Amino acid sequence: MRDIETRKDVECIFQNFYEKAMTNNEIGHFFTSVVPIDLATHLPVIVDFWEYNLFHKGSYTKNLLAIHQHIHHQEAITYTALDIWVSLLHETVDILFSGEVSARLKTNALSIATVMKLKIAKDC
Repeated sequence: MRDIETRKDVECIFQNFYEKAMTNNEIGHFFTSVVPIDLATHLPVIVDFWEYNLFHKGSYTKNLLAIHQHIHHQEAITYTALDIWVSLLHETVDILFSGEVSARLKTNALSIATVMKLKIAKDC
């Protein structure tokens, strides 16, 4: 398997990830009911974030923590929900890609989830 190399690769990962996440019994409702996302609108934004995160390209300027704090005020984001998010994302990456950038995406996702656990999530 090849490594993540382009924005199109990142799009592929997150298209597949959201298909799993939105139908997941534990976290799907965050994407479909709590803050219903239109994937056509949301996907370019999340790809901007990860393209900047992985390749230092693009111009993502939103506050990731503030966005998730807003969601948490609507419905508590739990440690379990974040663990499932990480697991689904890791699984998606592992199915599609392998290499240094793939490993960095997974490490950075775990770091983001850890920060969210410390800053906003509830342990329940």
